[in-house]
Amino acid sequence: MPSWHEHTIAVIMTVKNDPVGCATTLSSLTAQTRPPDEIIVVDGGSTDETLRLIRQYRSSLPQLRVIDSPGSNIAHGRNVAARAVRCDIIASTDSGCRAEPDWVENLLKPFMQDAKVEFVAGFYRVDAHSLLEQVVGLATMRGQLDPVCTKSFNASARSMALTKALWTRAGGWPEWLHFSEDTLFDHKIRSMNAGWYYAGNAVVHWRPRQTLGAIARQFYHYATGRGHTRIDAASYIYDLRNAVFVGLGLASSIVTPWALFPLIAITLYFYVWRFHHKCVRIARHTKRWVAYPLCLCIMWAIVAANIAGFTVGTVQRRRDRKRFQISMDTYLAGV
Repeated sequence: MPSWHEHTIAVIMTVKNDPVGCATTLSSLTAQTRPPDEIIVVDGGSTDETLRLIRQYRSSLPQLRVIDSPGSNIAHGRNVAARAVRCDIIASTDSGCRAEPDWVENLLKPFMQDAKVEFVAGFYRVDAHSLLEQVVGLATMRGQLDPVCTKSFNASARSMALTKALWTRAGGWPEWLHFSEDTLFDHKIRSMNAGWYYAGNAVVHWRPRQTLGAIARQFYHYATGRGHTRIDAASYIYDLRNAVFVGLGLASSIVTPWALFPLIAITLYFYVWRFHHKCVRIARHTKRWVAYPLCLCIMWAIVAANIAGFTVGTVQRRRDRKRFQISMDTYLAGV
C-alpha cells in the first residue's frame, strides 16, 4: 500500500475582505484526516480583519503561509499561490467552503493509486442556511438533484487537485479573465488529454448567495465571462433569442391586440413550462411547495442576468479582440 508521503499536497485559495468565510475554510483544514503539507492563502488587498484572522490560525496550522497580492484577480491570485507551492500536488478551494474531514485524503488517493492521474475533480454540496439558498443550490449546482456525468463534469476551483507539473504545462489559470476562469482552465486541461479523475467523495460544502440580488450579480459575472470566452454560448444565445421573441410579441400586442394571446403563450412556455419540472422536483425535495414559485423567481433572475452579462461580455470581446479572442486562442493552443 503506498504511503501518504509518496506525494506532498498543498491547499491554495484566494481571499479578499472575507474573514468569516476564510475562518470557515481554515477551521475545516485543521480537522483533515490527511493534513495538507502546505496551505497558501493569497490576499487580494483586504482592508478589514481578514489578514489578522488568517495569521491567528498559524498556531493550529503551522504550514500556513499568507501572500499579500493587492489588486490580484482570482486567477492571478491562484497562480501566485501555485508558483509558491513546494509540493508536487496542488489542491484548490475557495474562501467560505467547508471541507469534509477526508477532503484532502480523497483528493490525494487517485494520485497514489494511478501514476497516470494528473487532475482530480472534487465535488461540492450545498451548505444552505435558508430556503432561498437551498433552492438556489438545487436549481443551479450540478449533482444536487441528479448524479453528475463524470465524463462531462467540469471541476470548480472550489474542489480540485492537480500536479504542479500539469499546472506548469497548462500555463496556469487565465489571468486576463476576471470571471469563468476555472471553466476555461478545465477546457485547457481536457484539451491536453491529461489523466483526469472524478472524485465524488472529495467534498466541500459551499453556501450560495443569500439574496436574490446577490444571485443575479453572481450569474451576471458568470455570463460576462462566457461572453468573453464563448464557452456554452448556445445556451446564452437561446435565452437572448427567447427574450427577443417576447419583446417582439409585446410590441405587436400594442399595435394589434390579438397578438396578446401568442405573447402570453410564448411567455408561459419559455418562462414557466421550461422550468416547471425542475421547480416541481425542488418543491418535492424540500417538502415545501413555496419552493416552486421561489424557484421560478430565481430562474427568471438568472435568465435576466445571463442575457445582460453575456451581451456585455460579447461586446467587450469584440471591442478588445486582443485581450479576449486572441488571448484565449493563444492560451488554448499552447501546451
